[in-house]
Amino acid sequence: MSFFGNAAGNNSKKRDKYKELTLAIKQIVLERAKYRCQDCSKKLSGTNSPNFINLSGSKKDNRPENLRVVCPECFERNAPSERGPMFSSLKKIFSKS
Repeated sequence: MSFFGNAAGNNSKKRDKYKELTLAIKQIVLERAKYRCQDCSKKLSGTNSPNFINLSGSKKDNRPENLRVVCPECFERNAPSERGPMFSSLKKIFSKS
C-alpha cells in the first residue's frame, strides 16, 4: 500500500460489488425498465418471469447499466447471439436435419 492506494486502485472494490447478480441489482434493473421487457414491452410478472442479459457479455460485470431485462420469449430469441457464434452455427447445422 502506498500513498496513492493499493496497486489495484480503488476500482477493485467497485468491481467486486457487482461481481454477483444480487436481488438488489435485479430490483434496480426491473424498476428502471418499469417491470416491462426491454425488447417487446410485455409486463413482467410471476408467470412471465424476467431474464437478465449482460450487454458486455461478461458474467462478472453486473452493474445495472450493463444489464437489460427481457421476457422469456425475447431471452430465447436473443440467446444464440449471447452464447457466441459457434453455438449459433451449431444450432443452424442441427436444425436443418
